[in-house]
Amino acid sequence: MKTREDSWLSEIFGYPVFRIEADDRAADAWQTALPLGDLIRDHESRHPDAMYYAKVGADRIETVRQLTGAGFYVVDVNVTFGMPAADLAGPTGPAHSRRHVIREVAREHHEAVLRIAATCFKYSRFHLDPLIPVTVANRIKHDWILNYIRKQRGEQLWVALDDSQPAGFLAVLASDAGGRRVRTIDLIGVDSAFQGRGFGASLVAFFVDRYAGVSDYLQVGTQIANLPSIKLYQKFGFAMVRVQYVMHKHVRDARDGSGPK
Repeated sequence: MKTREDSWLSEIFGYPVFRIEADDRAADAWQTALPLGDLIRDHESRHPDAMYYAKVGADRIETVRQLTGAGFYVVDVNVTFGMPAADLAGPTGPAHSRRHVIREVAREHHEAVLRIAATCFKYSRFHLDPLIPVTVANRIKHDWILNYIRKQRGEQLWVALDDSQPAGFLAVLASDAGGRRVRTIDLIGVDSAFQGRGFGASLVAFFVDRYAGVSDYLQVGTQIANLPSIKLYQKFGFAMVRVQYVMHKHVRDARDGSGPK
């Protein structure tokens, strides 16, 4: 088991947030070593106020069982969709999915895009966790996009416009995986006032059209609870390639009743 602090989330929560990396197929040595629960409780003893999270392959039920026994609970089932760029022979997706104007985000869009990021999400693991206040969950998404605006994360931030008004955004992450050029939809959001009008489809279509020619692989992740997004990505030819349980645990010092602010 490896434990590392997520410094970005720690800053938002106001106390340490740790990621448990426990999905190692070679780690079945737990049967002869310290149980996973004992390792976690030993770590907790040094951090009376903390949050822990783990992402575990859906076939690793023994790992899920041990984490559950240590006080973790499932908040999300994360689904990753992928598509080799070479599979794209032409435009994909619904015929009407390219009717909106999408451009690089500009200074005059920043305020509106940040507002959208802070208000449009309800299926993220932070929003689904009943022990995380919605104000904290919203701030996570706000600050995520703020890092794009500040050029501290990702490759590019795009905005979908209704006339001149921002209606949604697309944040794109670039990475290299074994020599493959990968582009990922890091975050995508549509203003609640514009949902149901095809802006999400336009943003996905733009992503595919823009990056298929400069990438070897395209991918995006979403939550199993987010059925509209799953259906949308499948319409564009994305296939499910990975499923993970996302698990949280919150540790509070009963003396001060602290929690996310």
